[in-house]
Amino acid sequence: MLLAMLMNDCGYDFDIASNGKKAVELAKANEGEYDLCLMDIDMPVMNGIEATQLIRRKTKYFPIIALTGNPISMNKCCEMGLDDLLQKPYYPSKLYAKISELTVKAVKIHNKKNEIILAEEKPMNPDELKELIELKKKGLTKLKIVGVGYTFVVHRNIQNKISHDLIGEGKELSEFLDRSDKEPGRCHLYKMNLHVTKDLFTPDELEEAIQGEDQIALRFDKVTNKKLPE
Repeated sequence: MLLAMLMNDCGYDFDIASNGKKAVELAKANEGEYDLCLMDIDMPVMNGIEATQLIRRKTKYFPIIALTGNPISMNKCCEMGLDDLLQKPYYPSKLYAKISELTVKAVKIHNKKNEIILAEEKPMNPDELKELIELKKKGLTKLKIVGVGYTFVVHRNIQNKISHDLIGEGKELSEFLDRSDKEPGRCHLYKMNLHVTKDLFTPDELEEAIQGEDQIALRFDKVTNKKLPE
């Protein structure tokens, strides 16, 4: 009941499972729908550890946070398929921070019936989740363009510029910086077939370009600060 109140206060949509068995059933019935699970460890019928292990075997990956008053190490949590740990009692602000951290997503662009679609994409596995969390700390995210076969590292708000250029303004070309460690440079994204070409940079050129794009990305974020369409 307390968790339900906290989730409602933040406007989250959620389901409640009264035990581990019910949690597994909900995860299977709604596969691909959940962004996160808050998993109590001590539950009747089936405990949180057993439920987590079944969910990991039977459904697509999504992050699971263990909630427990019992002593348990983070390493042990990882071994059991859990992504993070919150010891009871905890402050609501701590819970909200964990939820925000673990519900990070990449950005995906694809062409559907000649329409450019930008959407958020959930991490595929724990390793990608950790990667996205580290990128978020730097103000970055991953950009996946369906059909290109390559993932770019971009400013976290650059999707707003791409959306403004290709959808809002109807332009045929949008540009963004790929800030990945390997072959960073300026990418040219063509609307017609979502084809990408890239100009490679020296480290000095990249730093200068980054400063310029940061200003543009923040400006577009203020103008188009809204949730990406699903």
